[in-house]
Amino acid sequence: MEVTDRKQVIHKYFGALKAYLICLLSRFPDQRAESDDLLQEFILKKIMQPGWLENANPDKGRFRDFLKSSLRNFVVGEIRTRDAAKRGGKNPVLSLDDLEQEIAGPEPLSDSFDMAWLKMVLSGALEQMERSCAVSENTHIWKIFQSRVIQPALEGAEPLPYDQLVAQFGLKSPAQATNALATAKRMFARHLRAVVAQYETGDQAIKAEIEALKLFLEKLLPGVKLA
Repeated sequence: MEVTDRKQVIHKYFGALKAYLICLLSRFPDQRAESDDLLQEFILKKIMQPGWLENANPDKGRFRDFLKSSLRNFVVGEIRTRDAAKRGGKNPVLSLDDLEQEIAGPEPLSDSFDMAWLKMVLSGALEQMERSCAVSENTHIWKIFQSRVIQPALEGAEPLPYDQLVAQFGLKSPAQATNALATAKRMFARHLRAVVAQYETGDQAIKAEIEALKLFLEKLLPGVKLA
């Protein structure tokens, strides 16, 4: 993988990696202040090293799972090394097995790598859809989707009534507004798949991510379906 590709991985996953690292370090209060340093070391010692990312195999699982396990293993090693150094090279209080078991505990979903990743994918898909609608002069489709789905789900706003949408966008009937919303949902689903494909390679990995997104969208954006 070229240096530019490794930098793209850092750019795409930086937010999710940081969220996951903070989650991991929540079990070790004395290490929290060093989260930025740990993340930079992980990037330099792992992601930026030639040949390391080639260990990710899309046939064996999702790329984000590879990143998660790699960061978790790196943190285990670093905490153990630092703890031993503080004790003058003596054995750490926790054995490696105990440390791995401790750090592998359940993640708070709101702080997890997976939730951060899902939010990134959702944001990317929405940005692409908005740009696409603007380029194709279908801004009314984006705005109808925004007012009927996005704002109610993300901001707690009341969905605009169809009669109001008809008046606002010069439509002929509420049925036309309903059809525009159906078009918007299909368009969003296509953009979502396209964004997932930027993060994953391999049919199995992409399929696994789409399944994860289905569950996420069922709760966050009711009525938006991924076939």
